This record gives sequence, structure tokens and C-alpha cells, in this order.
Amino acid sequence: MNLPLSDVIEQGKKTAEFDHKSKLNSYLGGDFSGYIVLTIDGFDGMEEGVLIFRKGYLSAGLYEFLNYGITMFGDSSLKHTFNAFLNDKGIVDVYGLTNQQVDLVTAFNDKIKLTRPVTKGDASRLFALKYSSELSKELLKEVLQKQESKDEVLKKFGLTSLG
Repeated sequence: MNLPLSDVIEQGKKTAEFDHKSKLNSYLGGDFSGYIVLTIDGFDGMEEGVLIFRKGYLSAGLYEFLNYGITMFGDSSLKHTFNAFLNDKGIVDVYGLTNQQVDLVTAFNDKIKLTRPVTKGDASRLFALKYSSELSKELLKEVLQKQESKDEVLKKFGLTSLG
């Protein structure tokens, strides 16, 4: 997803050095508009989470499994992004945006919107206690089982000699 690079607040911060709880709590309930990009070395390749804030509310998000081309949008992305903050092999970038820039990003990417903005009081239920690669493993196993391989499709139609 292409996001505007506006005001750089933090760039290249290691996840081990980024106090995500206090940072997120300071952005929530404040007047922050912008986004956080979190890139980690997951259990099977690079993973990236994005949290988008508008006027102190977490209003949108997405999470990508870059090796697989799989992206989770909106509410379903939050659990993975908050889990990823606890992976020691990651980098965090924080950018400030205007409210109009945030509105444009969410207008052109409607599926990233959360069903209900997350407030400071809501955030405590999202924080993970420790990093778990099992979240990613389970999701990828489920998604990849649903995708049939080329050979399976040809076999189903009796066309194995064409593959």
C-alpha cells in the first residue's frame, strides 16, 4: 500500500527499543494523525503491519505476509500487528499526516477501515503479552489450504497430461 511520507516522527527504530505500549497510548487520546509501519522478520519471511490514526483514534489497519502476497485488512489485522510489536527482529517507522491525508488514504482503501475506531481505553485488550509466531502459522496454513495448486486443478478436471 502506498502511503504518503509526510512528517517523519521516528524512522528505523528497532522493535526491541520501541516502547509500543507507551507510544500507542500517547497517540491514542491525543491529537495524533498519521501512521505506524512495523516490519518484522516473521516465522517464514517478512511481515508488515500498518496502523493508521486520525485525531487520536486508531481508525484503520492492515497486515501483510509479503512472501505469500496475503494481506489482512481492518479489524482482522490488529491482532497480528499488535503481536508483531513484540518480535525483536523488526523495525518501526512513525509518520505524521494531516487529517485530510488520512481521510484520502481511507477513502481510497475502504477495506482497511476498522468497524469502530479504537480508543485509548480499548487498546489494552489488543496488547499481546509475548510474541507468538503461531498466529501467523495458523493463518497461513488456513489460507494456503484454501488455495488449490495448478496440479490439483488439472487433476480435478482429468487434464494432468497438460501440466
